[in-house]
Amino acid sequence: MNRNTSLYTLLIACLMCLTASLQAQEFQFPLRFNAQANEQFLREQRLDQYNQRGGGASLSLPFFDDFSRYSLATNDPLIPVAWQRWSDNAAYINCTFPINPMTIGVATLDGLESDGTPYSDTLYFPTISESFLDWGLADTLTSLPLNLAGHTADDSLYLLFHVQAGGIGNAPDADGILGAEGDTLVLEFYTPLQNGQWNRVWAKEGGIDPSVFDTVFISITDPIYMQDGFRFRFKNYCTLHGALDHWHLDYVLLRENISPANFFYNEVAFQYCNNSLLNFGLTAMPWTHYQASPEFYMRDSITYYQRNLGITASISSQCKINYEGTQQFVSNTDANTQSNGYSAFDRSLSLNGYEFNAPDALDSASFEVSMVMSPTDDQTQNDTMSFVQQFTNYYAYDDGTAERAYGLQNAGGKVALRYTTPVDDTLLGAYIYFEPIQYLATDQSFILQAWDDITGAPGDLLTSEFDNYNFSLPHYYESGPNLFVYYSFTTPVAVSSGNFYIGTLQQSDVSLNFGLDKNTNTNATKLFYQLQGSSDWQQSNITGSVMIRPVFKSGLPQWVGVEDHETAAAVVYPNPINDELHIQLSQAWSNASYFITDSQGRIVLQGKAQQQQQINLPAHDLAPGVYSLALRGDNNTSSITRFIKQ
Repeated sequence: MNRNTSLYTLLIACLMCLTASLQAQEFQFPLRFNAQANEQFLREQRLDQYNQRGGGASLSLPFFDDFSRYSLATNDPLIPVAWQRWSDNAAYINCTFPINPMTIGVATLDGLESDGTPYSDTLYFPTISESFLDWGLADTLTSLPLNLAGHTADDSLYLLFHVQAGGIGNAPDADGILGAEGDTLVLEFYTPLQNGQWNRVWAKEGGIDPSVFDTVFISITDPIYMQDGFRFRFKNYCTLHGALDHWHLDYVLLRENISPANFFYNEVAFQYCNNSLLNFGLTAMPWTHYQASPEFYMRDSITYYQRNLGITASISSQCKINYEGTQQFVSNTDANTQSNGYSAFDRSLSLNGYEFNAPDALDSASFEVSMVMSPTDDQTQNDTMSFVQQFTNYYAYDDGTAERAYGLQNAGGKVALRYTTPVDDTLLGAYIYFEPIQYLATDQSFILQAWDDITGAPGDLLTSEFDNYNFSLPHYYESGPNLFVYYSFTTPVAVSSGNFYIGTLQQSDVSLNFGLDKNTNTNATKLFYQLQGSSDWQQSNITGSVMIRPVFKSGLPQWVGVEDHETAAAVVYPNPINDELHIQLSQAWSNASYFITDSQGRIVLQGKAQQQQQINLPAHDLAPGVYSLALRGDNNTSSITRFIKQ
């Protein structure tokens, strides 16, 4: 995104959220924060004691990274030093932003720092006479030192990489202000001679097709680079106010004996992440609801995405499913042997009637689903794709990551997302992911609502407005991936089996900015909105899945959400949690003993508060599931709070 017309358009879109609009409709917005990147950053701080970064001898050729696993500088002891290829960590490793990548995973450069926050927090409002957004150098991706000593120009040394400008993120633009350079990705080479020097060897401006990966070959012939200690780095110049101007890098290779005219790939890889084996667009659902009709909710097969960058090969693939470390299912082998060269394709494997089964689980369960290929190529690190299928007490259509934000700009506007329950149950509230964009609507109230279904659209409220006239405010978490805030109904809502809708009634024309997952797409059939002054519900026209998750009682009688903090002895947040458990104690419990138990009643963490109201505990070693926080206070008083570990 450059600093002229396109930026003006973006800012006007954001400013529209601050004023009434006679033609108010639904909108999607670029992001301002990347909470998943922030989670990695916070994890680095917690693991700083391991100090794996830096040092060591230069890497030998060939240099390769396709970002199918985490390869940036890291202190994480779970990531082998041998995987690390880069000396910095400003880029974002992901499989959600690219379109048609070379292999699973890319490195994304944008306007966010390594902690997921904007490089510039200054926000200018446009006038006719001045530039209004900060623009400049943002991310860098710098290789570890390489030993090129002894090589010559006759060795045909090339750096090969693939780059995409935008994907499903925000595309960079060309043409800066007054003839200045537009949004640009730059490649520089480093020579250790003469006290070290970086030289620009390649650059690419935006304004190109955001769906295409370009292949780039850079020849290395100058003797100043044929040294021990050679490096290369990518840098992007962009708008510094958020997740803007995305460049995605994939399949970076530096080696000798490369001929660009007839370069041959020996590479077969998974291309995209999967996220569910459930039907109807669901990525999660309550375990007790699933158990009511497993065969109805299970897909017959798993569809997965692969790419062959070379000639036709024999590609053998299998699906494996584990529960608590025990293998439950292994599929037949899919043998793809014909006409798969130089192409991306999807394949399907029968699940042979498999149904998720956890005999020991009472109210929650999680399963690891993996697709694996038999090694047939040079790089085996991209031959596995895995995800966790989790069942607790909520429904979801999204994959847990937001690539955009969604909202209405209409006072009195309503958003309603349709779900279907197979059983009668009690609706307690909803998890909602509010995504930070160019502004935060923290002072804009809304009311959580639920509706029944009338001929495929929201009908009557499921409870009286007077029973649930509970005003709430959006909360924007800047670290994740547990970004969902729990909002409860004042009075729990009885829901009969069948379709129902959950959503919000907003009080002003300022967009609340729901997280919008662009890798799933249920909005077109399940998301509705209604504007003030209209009795008609309209179906959404914006691709993706709005991140609103209804929460049911669902076999969890003692479950307490984070919005109960005014009366609860303790609040666990965010809920669900991921790598860190935050416990906020009320004053009366600031000297209590605490015990955290799993669903089998086993104590996994314990300790005692020492006149403190805030306790932070590492939780990355906890298995996914439902846990209980039990407090034992003075005079043998006790309190129990339930929370979920994703």
